Amino acid sequence: MHLIALNLPDLILSLLRATLPHDAPDDKDTWDWACLRDPAVWKAHGKLVADATQYLPGSFDRPPRNPAEKISSGYKAWEFLTYVYGFLPGFLRAIQKPHYYKHFCKLVLGVRIVLQCQLPRAQLQQAHELLVAHAEEFETLYYQRREERLHFVRQSLHATTYIVPEAFRIGPGSLYTQWAIENYIGNITREIKQHVTPYANVSERALRRCQANALKAMFPEFADHEGLPRGAISLGEGFVLLRAMEKRPGRIHAPAECDAITAYLRSINHAAAGTWDPRVQRWARVRLPNTQVVRCAWKECDWEACGRHARRARMLRGNIFAEVQYFFRYTIDNKPCALALVSVYSDPDPAILNESMNTLLACTYRGNRALRVINVTEIMAVVTMIPLPITRAESEHPNTDAMYGERYFVVEKVGLDVALMGGAVQDNMGPDPDDPDGDEMI
Repeated sequence: MHLIALNLPDLILSLLRATLPHDAPDDKDTWDWACLRDPAVWKAHGKLVADATQYLPGSFDRPPRNPAEKISSGYKAWEFLTYVYGFLPGFLRAIQKPHYYKHFCKLVLGVRIVLQCQLPRAQLQQAHELLVAHAEEFETLYYQRREERLHFVRQSLHATTYIVPEAFRIGPGSLYTQWAIENYIGNITREIKQHVTPYANVSERALRRCQANALKAMFPEFADHEGLPRGAISLGEGFVLLRAMEKRPGRIHAPAECDAITAYLRSINHAAAGTWDPRVQRWARVRLPNTQVVRCAWKECDWEACGRHARRARMLRGNIFAEVQYFFRYTIDNKPCALALVSVYSDPDPAILNESMNTLLACTYRGNRALRVINVTEIMAVVTMIPLPITRAESEHPNTDAMYGERYFVVEKVGLDVALMGGAVQDNMGPDPDDPDGDEMI
């Protein structure tokens, strides 16, 4: 946790802001990598980060605050993770020189791989190559074999080259790093009941927890089973359809929506494809097996117009990113199925993928021009899509707004499956003020 979430971000930001100490004859004016050195640029960058947090789903835990104002005010590890390994690849592209940017992206992609709970061997090999290349190139780009810059090469930088070999030796870091240890310490200390002999009491509480876990492992019926919210429908495989919902089916007036649903019925050779009455009963939310809650534009757009932060789900389906418009149920072969009407983003820009070492996925939002119906069980995870700042060259294009106005970059929650080990991911934006128990009907 400290290496990836605290030590490396401190080194990266110190370089970008040129806050590292220096000795003669080294001159900070020669630090061409310090793209955030100018106070005005740093302030504008901080505002960019603060504005981007409104796009984060609640499952992203603590959103990063404005680093220009809060970087030294107890910035949390999860904030650094989202900021450095989620936001920075998109925000640095427009202001950082290409060779420094590509070098940074190698670190980001390697970290994203090693923070998974399950580590495929093929991806581990790629991550090791990226992290080793990043460490070696750091000395060429920044340290440059200069004695007065020796303090640039910190121990944390060298430690990244051992992450993958250690994963092969003792498993994913989620099993032994501070994430698991500190989470357990926090849980067990909250159970202390005898403060006169706290250590003996903690030992007894830990023993009882181990015994309870062993019984639950041997007899699953002893495990606690959380009930569903009122009105929710289990779809199987961990998917749950959640309210709000319409009281009765309503007619669809948008031709693009009718065409998308009709095309789906034809694709499955449904008998009613040619005679379907365009009426559906819309649902607002779906909970995924990873406990993330997928929200839709149908409900969220109205609340966003009233000033609420954006919470619409940009979901991941294989290599496809889309925004959910709404959910609905339809009977297929005498079996009710949960479906989702989604607006599919364009494929990631190949040029940006190449310049970012496959780290930055930039897609264009196409609205009603790319509507499609999918089965809810095809949704893999909730991601966020953040507006991608344009480069100077792109700003000089005669049709800048038309070309780049609807372009977003993908931010997935770093270490999502690791976070799940501590319990269900909660929606930190809280319940709806008009619907605290999530059972609203419309």
